[in-house]
Amino acid sequence: MPIETAYERAYEAHWRDVFRFALAWTNDWAAAEDLAQESFERLWNRRTRIDWERPVLAWLLVTTRHLATDRFRALRRRVLRAPKATTLDETVWDRWLDVQGAMALLSPLERSALVLTAIEGVSYTDAATMLETSAGALRAAVSRARDKLEVA
Repeated sequence: MPIETAYERAYEAHWRDVFRFALAWTNDWAAAEDLAQESFERLWNRRTRIDWERPVLAWLLVTTRHLATDRFRALRRRVLRAPKATTLDETVWDRWLDVQGAMALLSPLERSALVLTAIEGVSYTDAATMLETSAGALRAAVSRARDKLEVA
């Protein structure tokens, strides 16, 4: 099958999954669209190096996770430098900072494992495959993430 056809099929089959995964990470529709688009752009740019006989969803989700992590780091730097917003209700602003702080405590694996299993409803086995780890390590990452969020 031609590479272009394989790419089109991957796009049609996985756009929604990649978008939902990005949305779970960002909680922002536009940012999720940007992340999904960038993930598929990277897939296109690497189309000649991709093994199209293997499923590409795991590759797309890992790429999306890396892009989201980079975006969170950049956002955190901007937020820490920015003056406090006066238009937001004090409670909303404080809660937003609490959530950002709690998410910052999680490692990329913990955050991804939690988003995939708790928000996306992916099985531990499938999530472990997507994140290129064992099911046991994934369960431990989810447990650590929940513990960290509970304390935060």
